[in-house]
Amino acid sequence: MLGLGTLGPAACSRSADDRFSGTVQAPSAAVGSPIGGRVTEVAIADGQRVRAGQLLVRFDDAQQAALFENARQQAGAAAAALADLRAGARSEDLARAGDQTRQAHETFERARLSESRQLTILAGQLTQARAQLADALAGAKEAHADAIRSRRLFASGDVSGQQNDAANARDLRTHAQADAARAGASNAQWELEQAQTVTLPRDIAASRAAYDAARNAYRSLAAGARPDAVRQAAAALAAANGSVANARARLDDTAVRAPADGAVSAMNLHVGDLVAPGASVATIDEDGEPFVRVYLPQSMLGRIRVGAHVAVHPDSQPGLALDGSVEQIDEQAQFTPQSVQTAEDRATLSFGVKVRIHDREHRVHGGTTATVALP
Repeated sequence: MLGLGTLGPAACSRSADDRFSGTVQAPSAAVGSPIGGRVTEVAIADGQRVRAGQLLVRFDDAQQAALFENARQQAGAAAAALADLRAGARSEDLARAGDQTRQAHETFERARLSESRQLTILAGQLTQARAQLADALAGAKEAHADAIRSRRLFASGDVSGQQNDAANARDLRTHAQADAARAGASNAQWELEQAQTVTLPRDIAASRAAYDAARNAYRSLAAGARPDAVRQAAAALAAANGSVANARARLDDTAVRAPADGAVSAMNLHVGDLVAPGASVATIDEDGEPFVRVYLPQSMLGRIRVGAHVAVHPDSQPGLALDGSVEQIDEQAQFTPQSVQTAEDRATLSFGVKVRIHDREHRVHGGTTATVALP
């Protein structure tokens, strides 16, 4: 993703030899994780250089690791069921399939029974968090009213400065406590909703699928290995392997890594922070080629075209000339009077031009200025 900050038409300067200035923008990528969660490791600092694939942030992976292990066990059971079918029905095979069916059923029943207990616990935590929030809001309201009254009394000389400062400090402290309680209630609400709509239904569905697969495998084995039964077991194994791959991917998503070489910016995380799924945790200013956007009057548009080469002179390095290529020319003028009737009006029409700077040695830095010389 490229940074799109630009320099406005009024900020571009034009010299006698057709030179136009703009701000250099470097490519950057906002990185995060679709999983999110609680931060357990921050491996880099703001401003640090990183290599592609380097660990940036790690989230708590206990839940995802358990899901991955559960998926692996289910895939192993599916593979065993398919092997048993293909080997033919034997008494020991039939007994083993019966055991697997019972175990899968017990796992499913435990998942169903634990659902209500977990929801009760989470609902209780939410109720407690909301009660704490209500107490905090009431305390903040009372402290705010006291602070307002104290300021009036202080202005009239009825209370000391020390008393007034204490009232104002309590106002700030209780409002901070209310903000923390609000965040806690929001987090408790999110955890309950996740359990209701994602985690618990997924776990129950997975255990039910494993139970159904084991039961069907037992019935098929008891009836004899038929081609359709073998195909069904193979499909169950394929689905279980897909679940393993999905669980592995989600486990990998608990580690946020740099997508490319570059420098870290916009990084402000600490161990214990809770990050929402999909939220950006840092920005990587990549080592790709930067660009500069300049604004040309309409009278100059005939001298350039997309793909044309121009000279770029970084203002940070006088005397250096880099090759640039026109990557984009705006279709619409940046300033269009309501009625273009005079030569003066037409002269104010400016068009943005994006120029890619070919700088393989990374001599130009984002945020500096550069001058583009038209051919």
